[in-house]
Amino acid sequence: MLLSGTTCFLEAMLTHGSGFANVASAVSEMGIRACLGKLVKFVETNPALNIADARDKDLSHMSIESLLSAHTTFHGSSNDRVHVWAACGTPRGAPISSFAEVGRICRDHDIGITMHCAEAPRDLPIFREVYAGRSPMQFCRDAELTGRKTVLAHMCHLDLQADLPILLETNTTVAHNPTSNMKLASGVAQVPAMLKAGVNVALGTDGAPCNNSYDMLREMHLASIVHKGTTLDAGSIGAHEALEMATIRGAKALGLEKEIGSIEVGKKADLVVLDVSGAWAAPWDQDSHNGMDPVSLVVGSCTGKNVTHVMVDGSLLVEDSRLMCADEADIAMAARAAVKGIQQRSGVKTVPKAGWTYVT
Repeated sequence: MLLSGTTCFLEAMLTHGSGFANVASAVSEMGIRACLGKLVKFVETNPALNIADARDKDLSHMSIESLLSAHTTFHGSSNDRVHVWAACGTPRGAPISSFAEVGRICRDHDIGITMHCAEAPRDLPIFREVYAGRSPMQFCRDAELTGRKTVLAHMCHLDLQADLPILLETNTTVAHNPTSNMKLASGVAQVPAMLKAGVNVALGTDGAPCNNSYDMLREMHLASIVHKGTTLDAGSIGAHEALEMATIRGAKALGLEKEIGSIEVGKKADLVVLDVSGAWAAPWDQDSHNGMDPVSLVVGSCTGKNVTHVMVDGSLLVEDSRLMCADEADIAMAARAAVKGIQQRSGVKTVPKAGWTYVT
């Protein structure tokens, strides 16, 4: 994330393997700003859905008590760079009262809430069938999972007539993840309608398995073009809206818009520098002559490979495209070892497509 220009992120951390404390420690060491979601999950109670979740064997570490302990220990640590949020599991049959308890606890302790919601085509019918005819946002409202510090990821399958007013009235943020939604064939969130209604929409990548990349510049590019295709409107979401979703709207989603998200006097020194001097961007300097729009250039033509410097809280974490806080080669080696271990334990092997030969 740092190498591609991300200075702050929110993640629903699935840390039953490495442990939440180790993740918080790693984030602290890297110097990035983070809102770490401590997963809170319940056993799904509707057998008709026939949904099995391997995480259910570790429910003791996904309890409300575990959330409060993590919040007490880590929230505000590392010079306030590390915040702890609640990450609710996607509703799949657990009682609405269980979710409401999380909502009340988070409100009482001023803890942010994030949840993957209405992502897959089956999700809207599940809400209707399992939760007494409720739409996704009717469920979230009744479960007390809404508000200025709630971020709902995906939101591809909504009842817009019922859900848009609730999103707006409760100041709840939607996190748009277009690459993940395309890769997983989830659908396309109706972001143009959300923005038109006044809903705050931020931009995300989802987890690496659902995207293959954490490059927010690539994500901005897709967000700026995909809705033109779905709406058949060339004037739909463009470069400027995509940049705002990745910056100031993202900061607002985290309740940090007065501290980060834009370069202003009095805000924290979280900065990203991009190199656009190559031939691919020429004539990049025409913006000074009322020619090239720099926002269009960055969103339409840049990727994380163009990032040269990244600063968080005044500390230079990437300089001349090199990671200053860790050895990139060591990270890559550890990643290869981790994947090899996963393959060995799972028995899953990569099978080349017919007619293709791989040389490594």
